[in-house]
Amino acid sequence: MKNKSILLIGPLGLKNGLQKTGGIVVLFEDLLKQCDLLGIQYRVIDTNKVNYKNKLFAYIQILFAFLKNVLKVSHVSIHGTANDYRFIAPLVVFVSKLLNKHVSLRKFAGNFDTIYDNSPKILKVMIAYILKRSNTVFFETKYLVDRFKIFNKNTFWFPNVREKTLITTDSVYNKKFIFIGHIREEKGIREILEVSNLLDDSYTIDLYGYIFEDFKDVDFSDYKVNYNGSLKHSEVLNTLAKYDVLLLPSYREGYPGVVIEAMSVGLPIIASNLQGIAEMTNDEMALLIEVKNIRQLQNAIESISMKNYQKMSKASKNQFDSFDTAIQTKEYLNKIGFQC
Repeated sequence: MKNKSILLIGPLGLKNGLQKTGGIVVLFEDLLKQCDLLGIQYRVIDTNKVNYKNKLFAYIQILFAFLKNVLKVSHVSIHGTANDYRFIAPLVVFVSKLLNKHVSLRKFAGNFDTIYDNSPKILKVMIAYILKRSNTVFFETKYLVDRFKIFNKNTFWFPNVREKTLITTDSVYNKKFIFIGHIREEKGIREILEVSNLLDDSYTIDLYGYIFEDFKDVDFSDYKVNYNGSLKHSEVLNTLAKYDVLLLPSYREGYPGVVIEAMSVGLPIIASNLQGIAEMTNDEMALLIEVKNIRQLQNAIESISMKNYQKMSKASKNQFDSFDTAIQTKEYLNKIGFQC
């Protein structure tokens, strides 16, 4: 294939450095880093609307940049959210195929089935078009692969990923539990607060994350938890390693990055039994509970002891290999025709 390079279309970090970098930005920039390490030639178009002076015209600028670069590459790869699939992917796929370029799509997050089901008929037709016309399609969860493979047989799994680390938790169980994420209702914070007052004083539960409006007026001193503010992405692994177990009793999730980060340092997981989390974990390293079930959350916390902790920790560390960015990026590149 002549001019063998990729046009990578996805969100870059915030140029002003004042706002929080989201998970999809971390994933896309990680892909760029892996391409650099593997010597893959690529061009980048930034789809992060915050990085444009005028959000209203951001899509126009993005599409203009695509038209300017598409003739200079052999493959076009979109890494996006639902909005990118509505406003960017249709034109990108149409023009790319018109110019005989290979195209791949990667959908971040695990809610595309719900978005598709709730879309008007015209949008469903458009989604079906871009999926069918692409050479390869990637989804973050296996259940989305199964759901949308009817449109394109070359539909594969490209999960949320993280770099392998040498950082690891202590093998001694100290009853130290951690939550990292948005401090808001849908993350199960209410359940964590209530369960904390049902546990004896030997347990520690620490919360990290940005506090949303629904918890601005909550007095954490009324509960046996410690709120420790937000973390920079670079601080997450070292912080996780100071604890024993990750708590994530969310109401909805795809493949949470914090679960992968917890596995990378060997933390067992207590989380809601959601489809995505159930795919990521196994019975040896995770205890999954019903959403909003405080009693099950308490039982799960109290069921971990020195007798089973080391085994759970080792199993969690082993499970991380499925989400190793080096392994998964090579799989992705091989599937789109760039042998590594």
